[in-house]
Amino acid sequence: MPLTNRMKIILIAAITIDGKIAKYSGHTVDWTSKNDKQFFRDETKKAGVVIFGSTTYRAIGRPMPQRLNIIMTRNPNRFSDEEEKGLIEFTNESPNAIIARLTTQGYETAVIGGGSEIYSLFLKSWLINEIYLTIAPRIFGQGVNLFSEIDLDDLTLELFDVSRLGAGEVLLKYHVLL
Repeated sequence: MPLTNRMKIILIAAITIDGKIAKYSGHTVDWTSKNDKQFFRDETKKAGVVIFGSTTYRAIGRPMPQRLNIIMTRNPNRFSDEEEKGLIEFTNESPNAIIARLTTQGYETAVIGGGSEIYSLFLKSWLINEIYLTIAPRIFGQGVNLFSEIDLDDLTLELFDVSRLGAGEVLLKYHVLL
């Protein structure tokens, strides 16, 4: 059952042609173009907040500047020495609780930046409004899927924009139809 929320929630991911977001857990996104990385930076800065899982955060290695970084983890206390108010928060809150808190703080848009488990949690909670996928001209053959196991009755998307990012990459933008 879809949850109506005032915030716009955008899932942004780079995937290979075979639908992988990484070769293995913790693999850095060093296989996409500079244009894709710039697109991600611009969108997350515009939103003002980006939400990652702890594995993706560790793969990136540092908070993204000039936006709030929310890191979802089962044990937020293990990161307590890294927490910087206004820049990075570690939480074990549910997706619904995070979005409710961000809404009360005045945010209008949030970007879900990965990884697979976090994408799936927000999708299963019916919180995603749009999905932006960069398809890179790579095939890993094995690796981390875009989504971990999800059991949705049916989810329909509507393509609303297609553009080239460079180096043979295509950016697809979809509305999630609830």
